[in-house]
Amino acid sequence: MGDSSSQHDSVSEAHLMYLKYHRHHQSEMAEAMSRDHKKVPDFPMFHRVAKTGVIYATSRAQCRGFSAEDPEWANMGQGAPETGPLEGAPKRSFEMNIEDAALEYAPTTGLKELREKVAGYYNHLYRQGKESQYSYENICIVPGGRAGISRIMSTLGTTQVGYFSPDYTAYEQALGLFVRINPSPLLHRDVNEALMPPEEFEFQTAGRGLGAVLLSNPCNPTGQSIEGENLKE
Repeated sequence: MGDSSSQHDSVSEAHLMYLKYHRHHQSEMAEAMSRDHKKVPDFPMFHRVAKTGVIYATSRAQCRGFSAEDPEWANMGQGAPETGPLEGAPKRSFEMNIEDAALEYAPTTGLKELREKVAGYYNHLYRQGKESQYSYENICIVPGGRAGISRIMSTLGTTQVGYFSPDYTAYEQALGLFVRINPSPLLHRDVNEALMPPEEFEFQTAGRGLGAVLLSNPCNPTGQSIEGENLKE
């Protein structure tokens, strides 16, 4: 990372919050804050998008020498999957032939054939023996979490949407993009309790008059899952 990118990242709101609660870094915080107020933005019509979650953690690690090619480092935030050749595995092919027609714009919801495969996958895992089965019409293919959330939020009317904290960091950012949506955080009374009890969930959603709730299950990043009787309630 270049010096400008590293300096810009060092004064992020999240980093200043981290420094605030780690008093042995007070001198670094003072230096960062002085740099943050040093110059008026040349383009005030743009606002700085704060780095969150694994993007924030990775950028901080890169400032300290992280590289995906360095075996001394491991990206635990994203799992660091094995991308090289596997011992004893068949040789992988990196060649493919693509027809001209496949280079056209793809359907906005994804290729029908792929959506059918995804629906079949979920039916096999979660809906065996159930009368209701997913079809390709229940599936939308998106390039990432933020894109998927934005697609969903764009279909909602004027309403309050609840989200948990902590949860996927993109939720709060994505919810704030739409003027029709009023984000409403759902806070745990017990900060040591990873899952909110069903009765507390009902109390908060009904009391706030929420029209929808956005959550990940299992929770990102804690890994806790809502299942069994808790999910049913």
